Amino acid sequence: MCSGLALSAVHRRWLAWGYAERDEDLLVRRGVLVRRTSVVPYGRMQYVDVTAGPLDRRLGLARVTLHTAAAASDASIPGLPAAEATRLRDRLAALGEARAAGV
Repeated sequence: MCSGLALSAVHRRWLAWGYAERDEDLLVRRGVLVRRTSVVPYGRMQYVDVTAGPLDRRLGLARVTLHTAAAASDASIPGLPAAEATRLRDRLAALGEARAAGV
């Protein structure tokens, strides 16, 4: 009984994460009980990390973390397929460089 409840909680938490690439910014949503939405403008990103722990690597998953000058506006997207995480990192880095350069 407990394992079924735990799996249900993990599944609901996983479904609560989402992101959308928009023209000027990246929108990240998360939270089961308390919903939180972060909007990170591409020009404000300082760097983008892709990380994967041992279990993530075994499952072919990774986490993308966006870092900005204000620590409160950092955002993270866990549980992405590794190829999608790499694609997203490269795209966000390119958009961030273009926006910072004023293009």
